Amino acid sequence: MLDINLFRTDKGGNLELIREWQRSRFATVELVDEVIALDRAWRNRQFELNKIRQELNATSKKIGKLKAAKQEEEAKKLMENTNKIKDRLAAKEAQVQKAKSTLDAKLTTIGNIVHESVPISDDEANNAIVRTWG
Repeated sequence: MLDINLFRTDKGGNLELIREWQRSRFATVELVDEVIALDRAWRNRQFELNKIRQELNATSKKIGKLKAAKQEEEAKKLMENTNKIKDRLAAKEAQVQKAKSTLDAKLTTIGNIVHESVPISDDEANNAIVRTWG
């Protein structure tokens, strides 16, 4: 399986090179675009998940400060709010997990890097015999 960073141009990936590898394997080039779209969707969901976690952490800190200041009524209101945040967090984690598994499944359909010495052919008839044994 290829590293996902090869598909990310901001991480030094070269999309045209991956597309060329797909063409040399006589596979569909559209898979590369699908992986890029799935990766972008997964990263966006992961970002949203991190925002919800930040919100939960900030709320928990507020609750601690309110309890220390003996303001139990306001702390109870925030504690009810944390349950809603936790529900959103669980739902978003499920979305992130589903997006990641879809991305990984699609990523495994793309072939590995083809060396320059490998003959380009759609079957094994044009493969060169490098050495034999026995």
